[in-house]
Amino acid sequence: MGVVSSQRGFTLIEILVVLVIIGIMVGLIGVRMMPDDDRVVRNEAERLALLLEQTRDQAVASGEPIAFSVEQGRYRFWALDAENQWVPREGDDVLQDRTLADGVQLAALQVNQASLAVGERLLFLPSGGNAPFTADLVLNAAHAQISGDSLGRVRLEVRQVVE
Repeated sequence: MGVVSSQRGFTLIEILVVLVIIGIMVGLIGVRMMPDDDRVVRNEAERLALLLEQTRDQAVASGEPIAFSVEQGRYRFWALDAENQWVPREGDDVLQDRTLADGVQLAALQVNQASLAVGERLLFLPSGGNAPFTADLVLNAAHAQISGDSLGRVRLEVRQVVE
């Protein structure tokens, strides 16, 4: 008596259906993992807000003023040297030169409701009392505003720009 073996494999159609389903799932995961403009602006604004709070705290703790400026897609922190001239801070892992995230722009930086010109700096005093400021970050329709009050409290507001 012979044994009848019935081997059954997958058809080409079944394999293609599984591959299409896997392709759709990978595509959806890829889209979900790419941050949208709102997320990019929010992350950049949160990072900058924390750094500005840290700047204020460090100025108070060190007893030395620290300045902040933005230039062509990057920002930097400044300290006074022995001749009372502003020089970029060096050797500080937290308050170091940084670039804004790709595409994010600082649309406005205002101190006491007056726009800062290029080269002007936002000053954090050792007394802890600072001029109120706002910084507006934008990426396409996404917008975030960082505001600081005279007591050094920093607040973040994120919203969609309506065009």
